[in-house]
Amino acid sequence: MSKVKSPEEAYQKNEKKSLIIIELTKDLKMEIKHFYQHLLNSYFPFDALCWALVELQLIFEKGSKKYSESDIKKRAEKFLDSDLDYDTLCWLISSFKTYLEEIKLYP
Repeated sequence: MSKVKSPEEAYQKNEKKSLIIIELTKDLKMEIKHFYQHLLNSYFPFDALCWALVELQLIFEKGSKKYSESDIKKRAEKFLDSDLDYDTLCWLISSFKTYLEEIKLYP
């Protein structure tokens, strides 16, 4: 896990990793940034964040609730075994969540 000195530093590091599918207006960038900072400062366990990212990915790919718990478990294990760091994971979750809300797939 990488040590980030401040949420702003981590934000700048991960800004380029945002989803590029949607036009990132200033409002969307701010929404991603605020949720990212919330996640980063909440100190959720890494495995819980992996689970959350997988759920967001599956909603994106298959639609809401059209996936099984075993689908989530298999993918989450891959993230746990990867070299993904905490701040990048938080950024990806924030980006996916904001995108899914924008296209009305996230409750």
